Amino acid sequence: MSTFEVQSELYEETDFATTDAANGNSISKFTFVYPKRLEDRRNNSNQWENGKSNDSDSDCAEKYANGGKCLNGSTNSINKDQDESESVTENGVSLDKDEHSKSTKLDLVGLQIWRGALLLADYILHYEKRFKNRKILELGSGVGLTSIVSSFCAREVICTDINIGGLLKLIQANIDRNAHLKDPDCNVVVTELDFKVKYEDYSEYLKTQLQDVEYVICADVIYDDEITNAFVLALEGLLLELPKLKAVYIALEKRYVFTVEDMDSVAPSYEHFLRVFYRRNNRFGIARWKLKQVSTNFPRYFEYEKVKDLVLLKISN
Repeated sequence: MSTFEVQSELYEETDFATTDAANGNSISKFTFVYPKRLEDRRNNSNQWENGKSNDSDSDCAEKYANGGKCLNGSTNSINKDQDESESVTENGVSLDKDEHSKSTKLDLVGLQIWRGALLLADYILHYEKRFKNRKILELGSGVGLTSIVSSFCAREVICTDINIGGLLKLIQANIDRNAHLKDPDCNVVVTELDFKVKYEDYSEYLKTQLQDVEYVICADVIYDDEITNAFVLALEGLLLELPKLKAVYIALEKRYVFTVEDMDSVAPSYEHFLRVFYRRNNRFGIARWKLKQVSTNFPRYFEYEKVKDLVLLKISN
């Protein structure tokens, strides 16, 4: 794998109030706004704990920054042709001091945060009812941002990555920093899962943890052909072995390069993933799973540039 350094575009697009940590990493705040149903549920919970009822349903804390429009979080309230350049920023809260690297070598890109993680976080926030009280597995969690967002509504989140560069310790530290944001009943587990290890070679502990998983999520894991090959094999093992698995969601950004061979701009990493997946999926002459592209026509709750090349994929039976 290449040894040159890469840097996520996020840090040039938005001011995350980034400061330098003593260990050489950076610490940033990622501001977002709750969809109203999540906010109401939290308010109800807090008020009942304080012996009060919720009488603030008419107040809408979430507004579009440039229009002052209220978001109630329900699918029916979002216009299909709503301007996707709008960003939900007013009256936001922040992931508290999320630690990450601002640039890394290619084999440590998980120490950075990329746009796909924020797209997937937006999707989970917007469709919170789908993930409410579910058990979620995140593959290639990076610094844990999307697992943290999943913990707002899930019953349990298994946050996984490979244990290099202190990555698992960093994930746990970020989860601990943001524990006040999670559903108090949600259990978050951080453990190693290496794409290059076959399912049958997983530890018994990990296999037991995975048996009740209902959704698998992953963001920004498709960028290197060797890792993509291993990722597809890992996905295949999970799809075959997890009896309660409903769907896999994959968020990524298609990155284009111009090639003389094609005389066109192509997205080689994305196209390689599709070739490998379809080859594995059809190797017995019949497609075992459905792969489809999910509409990204949902609001932004995080601050980032929602570029047209961001893609959300769903794999299901």
